[in-house]
Amino acid sequence: MNKLLIGYLYKDELNLYGDNGNVEVLSARCARRDIECEIVLISKGNLSAYARLSEINLLFMGGGPDSSQKSIYGDFLEEKEPFIRDYIASGKTGLFVCGSYQLMGDYYRAADGAELKGLGLFKAHTIHFGKNRPRCIGNVRAKINSKLSSDQVFKNVDFLGGAVIGFENHGGRTYLDAGAAPFAHVTYGHGNNSEDGTEGIIVGNCIGTYFHGPILAKNPHLADYLIAKSLNLPELPKLNAGLTVASYTASKKLR
Repeated sequence: MNKLLIGYLYKDELNLYGDNGNVEVLSARCARRDIECEIVLISKGNLSAYARLSEINLLFMGGGPDSSQKSIYGDFLEEKEPFIRDYIASGKTGLFVCGSYQLMGDYYRAADGAELKGLGLFKAHTIHFGKNRPRCIGNVRAKINSKLSSDQVFKNVDFLGGAVIGFENHGGRTYLDAGAAPFAHVTYGHGNNSEDGTEGIIVGNCIGTYFHGPILAKNPHLADYLIAKSLNLPELPKLNAGLTVASYTASKKLR
């Protein structure tokens, strides 16, 4: 029997703009298909307390204000880094939103010039220009990168046309290294930096993004992709999607 085991990092600290809803959406869409789903909450502290880390097949980490990011920073960088590094290297599936997306990069340079070292697993860096640049905030739409949209698993579960919608609110601006693959290309909104049209990043089977909302509530085709990919399934049973499609279509018109 297929079982989705979600590792949820820092639920209490990193839950900005309802990011925990992503895990709820994954669980609900599994339940509607009679797929067993279990959530392992991974908090600060030694990983030896968790006996089933090797069984996790979908890793999620949300966003949070600077104060929350700082509160988990030491634990994230020192205690969780080996696990996350091995997880990504093994080709497993993950979703990292906003602040966690930034911390997965090479570094985050704050408005005061202070620099937080990241894990360096996403080839990108983030700079907060302070009052010299406005925040990147508002509704956002983007076209999913062909690297993902051409994946046969995504094709099999995509019933909404290869675009994603959501909400963004970030002061830091992220710049991808040469050769790094963005998650999507912005058609409305700011994306990574309001300059180059990129949004997020794809590394292996992991996605980093600035989409809050939460992203999976507004983009159930992406949720289904993450479920199928995590379980190594070519497709999923289709769900009644009338209301979902209507909501998605209406949201695409937001300004």
